[in-house]
Amino acid sequence: MKLIIAFFMAWGNFITLPCPYKRWDGALKNLMLAFLPSVGAVVAGLWCLLAWALQLLHLPITIQAIALEFYLFAICGFMHLDGFMDCNDAILSRRPLEERQRILKDSNVGAFAVVTLVFLLIAQFTCMVTLAMTSGPARYLFFFLLPILSRGSAGLQVMDHRPIGHSQYKEDWTRPKGGDRAASLIQMGVYIAAAFGIAAYVIRYSVNYSTFSIAGAFGTYLMIPLGALTVCVVTGLIAGTYARRQLGGMSGDIAGYVICWSELGGCLAMSVLVAL
Repeated sequence: MKLIIAFFMAWGNFITLPCPYKRWDGALKNLMLAFLPSVGAVVAGLWCLLAWALQLLHLPITIQAIALEFYLFAICGFMHLDGFMDCNDAILSRRPLEERQRILKDSNVGAFAVVTLVFLLIAQFTCMVTLAMTSGPARYLFFFLLPILSRGSAGLQVMDHRPIGHSQYKEDWTRPKGGDRAASLIQMGVYIAAAFGIAAYVIRYSVNYSTFSIAGAFGTYLMIPLGALTVCVVTGLIAGTYARRQLGGMSGDIAGYVICWSELGGCLAMSVLVAL
């Protein structure tokens, strides 16, 4: 029962879709974070359906690109963008640590937040234009795993690192969370294995039967999304480490910062790799 409650707590907090089961238990905050990969799977499944529908309708590439980009931010109520902007405002101010922490929780929008937001949106749109022109199982594999890995990585960083004094996670950080961390890793492993397995199965029946091999399919079709997803995870780890050092700890804003950077890194890598 705790697992179900924690999953729907995560749904209600991190997805704008109506939550089917509204229940809150303050003692399950860490377990809620552990279900961020499953929240990412909900986001990812709908993103894949949107990408498929847009291609099916033969809409202009730029329309497909803006729809794919807008969905990724809107489905979470622009929460992660808010964290991205707040962190950039604080970090780029280059003020003393206490002042950076004050800026981080300030509700006013600064110039650095606006400038970095513009560049993020332009970069994501450019990537989506490239990805909207691609097709096949590799693209859907990437679309499915990107939100899962970005959110899973951010959730693990929140659980693993000491929060900033004003963070909403401060009260719960000292509680044992080995099982919560394991639950998050297991979910990501299951989703990765299932996604690559399904992709290999689809490829298996879309190429010449007599010449098909798992190794060949992996090398030809699946190494590109695997490389891009690796960049996604590494970018998130670098962004999280940098932000924690600049701001003196972990917070929900930094989690959003991590998600935005990791997804941008993954999309940039995927766009470059499919163009090669």
